[in-house]
Amino acid sequence: MISKIKTISYQDRVRFFWIMSALSILSLVVYIYAINVTARNAAFGQNLERQMARDGANLDSLEFAYIRLKNNVTLELAFERGFKENKNPLYVSRTQANSLSFNTLNR
Repeated sequence: MISKIKTISYQDRVRFFWIMSALSILSLVVYIYAINVTARNAAFGQNLERQMARDGANLDSLEFAYIRLKNNVTLELAFERGFKENKNPLYVSRTQANSLSFNTLNR
């Protein structure tokens, strides 16, 4: 049985060293970038939570103002603002008629 022994030359060791050095530096840069992105996203999430709490409080006050104004609406106020009572209201029937209609809008 013939066994072959492969020796690593000096040039191969130097090339391997520089490849491993470049991969290490690249891994370090990617790691620092990932930490930076994570920190920015956490800060952005906190800002969004703060803004949602502030907007929620503002929405609550607007909702209470709406309810207060809605409860102050009366028939007399409507007449003051120019609304009129309709003497002949039109209603849409919920029962279907026994007739056909001809649609001329699509022609």
